[in-house]
Amino acid sequence: MLPVNIIGGPILAIYYLIKYYLLKDRGPANIRHKDILKGKKAAFFDLDGTIWDSDALWIEALEKVARENGLGEIDVRSTYLPGTELTKIWKILQAYNRFKLPDKKNYRVLAKETETKIINHINNSAQVDLIEGFNDIAFFLKEDKGLKLALVTNSSKEIAVTLAQKTGVAYMFDLILTGSEVVKKKPSPRIFLKAAGKLHVSPKSVLVFEDSPSGSRAAKKAGMDQIIIWRNDTPQEEYRGNIYGFYPDFEGLDKIISKTSRQRMLEGIDHVNKSIGRIEVAVEQPPLNQET
Repeated sequence: MLPVNIIGGPILAIYYLIKYYLLKDRGPANIRHKDILKGKKAAFFDLDGTIWDSDALWIEALEKVARENGLGEIDVRSTYLPGTELTKIWKILQAYNRFKLPDKKNYRVLAKETETKIINHINNSAQVDLIEGFNDIAFFLKEDKGLKLALVTNSSKEIAVTLAQKTGVAYMFDLILTGSEVVKKKPSPRIFLKAAGKLHVSPKSVLVFEDSPSGSRAAKKAGMDQIIIWRNDTPQEEYRGNIYGFYPDFEGLDKIISKTSRQRMLEGIDHVNKSIGRIEVAVEQPPLNQET
């Protein structure tokens, strides 16, 4: 039961319910509820795990490269971190599985062999599907809102370009910037800042779509707002920065991010009105006149 008084109580109850409705997906990151596209001039999309559900493919490729190099059946899943640079992934795999590197091969060679597996998979597939709703949100941001779009990824240029061409979305991007073109990759903010510079936009005018904590940290350091495509079991508290929300895909995001703060507040009031019947309001009854 929610104890409230007869005058201010219902207003207070509605306030807290609206606050709950707007912040119910809040994690430790700073969830923002202002007008999402206000002042935005560009949108940056990560590749792996954000517009392309590739985690399972990367794990399979790592396992195949390990077997082909005589390392046997290594445990990849226990240590695989989405968004991590491939050479670092191989270092982690070696430390965890305690194998000896193959003769005349280092982490970079193993990373290149892994990338080749992914490229071959893309080229040999009859069709490669992107995460649901991506085409719609990209078209909406570019054509309807006039934003510049960039594909900004730690993956190699060959992988990014091959996938963009295979899926037919290369024309949507004003820029494709990859890990092949920067010294420090995510979680360093340099790749995001470099992309902003190339598109001649300020970091604060960029909306970033990411899936991994490392990408989220990079966006935070770059001073860019974010939307997280959350398709894994990574705890939300591992993400950082100004985040508008966590969504499993892009379906309906064009409508969500078009709404103003006022529209979202009105939706909160509507939600309260529909839920108010489930709230018990305790109203103090005036004392009965007692006969003397």
